Amino acid sequence: MPDQAIRQRRRTFLYLWVLLALLILLVASTYTWFSLSQTPHVNDMSIYINSQQGIELATAHDAPDNEWSQHIDFEQIVSGDYPLKPVTWSNYEKKFYSMRYGFDGRMSGLFALSDEKNANRHGSEGYYVVGTFYARTDAECSVQLAEAIEINGGEKGAGTYVIGKPIWDPESISHYDGGNNADTAIRIGFRITHIGKDDGEPTGGSEFFIYEPSCNYHINDPYLYYPTPSIDGTENLIDEDHLILQYPSSWSEAYPVQRNVTIKSLGRFMKNKQLFTISPDEKIRIDLYVWLEGQDIDCVARIDDAKILASIQFNVEYGGYHGYEDVPE
Repeated sequence: MPDQAIRQRRRTFLYLWVLLALLILLVASTYTWFSLSQTPHVNDMSIYINSQQGIELATAHDAPDNEWSQHIDFEQIVSGDYPLKPVTWSNYEKKFYSMRYGFDGRMSGLFALSDEKNANRHGSEGYYVVGTFYARTDAECSVQLAEAIEINGGEKGAGTYVIGKPIWDPESISHYDGGNNADTAIRIGFRITHIGKDDGEPTGGSEFFIYEPSCNYHINDPYLYYPTPSIDGTENLIDEDHLILQYPSSWSEAYPVQRNVTIKSLGRFMKNKQLFTISPDEKIRIDLYVWLEGQDIDCVARIDDAKILASIQFNVEYGGYHGYEDVPE
């Protein structure tokens, strides 16, 4: 065979492989958006934020001393029960995107969102939520998310986890899962910014971390971990150094069945990361984002009217006390 024909054949095979790779990427990145026959949403969240001794939290960087504590209810920083609708994070653009659909129901392309127009809103413009709070310390330490643990035989939980709310049904005298598997598609992001102790101005750049609970549980294919492909063309939404993965959490009925008690089995971290270090000479601004990840294979239409219970707790490491705060039912 002439050399020119051999080179042409090689180029043809190369083009075919490139085309195949692009098709695989396209299918992976649009699979879940295609599966939406109706817009899934989460319409009820209870989020509790705690820190261990050594870190204090407040809703303002210049809050008076009596307003700094180790507990923040999310309602203190996001006053309203706003819905979550499918979006995806672009780490390249540092913003969220959602999918636009035509009159025929076909996808017509992604469009960019902003905190000002699309966060903490009801109606057609609301897609995700974000709340801001601040941390301070009296001793230099490093901070990461605290491991989830069961308390009192699983009747209560502590640490960091996301779980569907157990909802009591008086007719069946049992609970049902109000989460509708939304916990498998939920993401929580932390934008960490070091700021001046007194003026609250940034003293450097920001880092963004993504926490993925129930990372290896899926509605149709349980207990296998699949990276969530990014619209940026990367295998995951964010690089490995900023990705926090956790095994799934679940609950079961107590025996005998009790209206106000369920038994929790909480997932441990598959991968945890240090979020920040902090010294007494500075404060940390934490922007906490919660969204329903449209690129996740479990972001499907059955997630409707979902209710979520989340606990976020910061673990402090500096050779001091390490404790846990339990989360209300």
